[in-house]
Amino acid sequence: MSEIDDILTPMSVWLKENRKVSLATVISTWGSSPRPVGGQMAIDSNGEIIGSVSGGCIEGAVITEGINSINDGKTRVKDYGISNNMAWEVGLACGGELKVLIQPLDIQDKIVFSIVDNIKNREAVKLRIDCSNGLRIIDNTLTNQTSLYDKEKNEFIHVIDPKPRLFVVGAVHIAQALISLAAITDFEIILIDPREHFATEKRFPNCKILTEWPDIALSRFNLDKSTHLVTLTHDPKIDDPALIYSLKKNIGYIGSLGSKKTHQKRCERLTSLGFSDNDINKIHAPIGLDIKGKTPAEIAVSIIAEIISFRRKSHDSN
Repeated sequence: MSEIDDILTPMSVWLKENRKVSLATVISTWGSSPRPVGGQMAIDSNGEIIGSVSGGCIEGAVITEGINSINDGKTRVKDYGISNNMAWEVGLACGGELKVLIQPLDIQDKIVFSIVDNIKNREAVKLRIDCSNGLRIIDNTLTNQTSLYDKEKNEFIHVIDPKPRLFVVGAVHIAQALISLAAITDFEIILIDPREHFATEKRFPNCKILTEWPDIALSRFNLDKSTHLVTLTHDPKIDDPALIYSLKKNIGYIGSLGSKKTHQKRCERLTSLGFSDNDINKIHAPIGLDIKGKTPAEIAVSIIAEIISFRRKSHDSN
């Protein structure tokens, strides 16, 4: 998913193990809340959890309510924050407030299993939840682009987008560090490099590897706004086919490694192929935030930071 962690997939394993589970979801925030709307935490009857609704501030209280929800079978909405009577025990240290929906789930929860299938297939889901009774309906006719709580209807619309995908073109040293960071930040990662002696499972154990020319490899996928691409080889024979293909698609972030001089030559090549300045300006180059990074790991940090910044700004502008 694009803005929150996917806790539904691991939670579905609990349900298949016949565990009794409740699901807590952040449906509204105010102030400096640590988790966004849509953030979730699964709770089983023993108090074991997956995910987070506050980064630790109110988890204990939510776990208690989750277990109560499992025991009495009732959905509840709880407010936490500085205005809460229990502010010292369960208030948010950052000064924000959260409204959390807590609902018990069926052992064979068809809604959860359906959403997990959509997540696996990279398909968006829009879920309408009646917060008074927990009734859930998948309604992909909704026009909402982000999750929101309708106070008047006491209804939460949960928009679950595909997990962000990162294509890394070039099995170079920087790619090893970048892929490790991208995995930590929950990207689906696909490495592309036709040079099989570089793109090996031994060097890159934590991602899918395609040893094809980039344009051929990319043509096998649907490139959308949740898709991001970086080129790292400096070699036009490898990088340019990826850029030429992706610039024609409605893709998210595109970034290319190289100096200003290298990028200028890249721009000249793309211009000669008929790309406009607006097309070429989609490429972030030199790639990464300017943190004065020198080592492969530092450069990788700057790249993943720029991608995250791009995603968050795009989300906030919707």
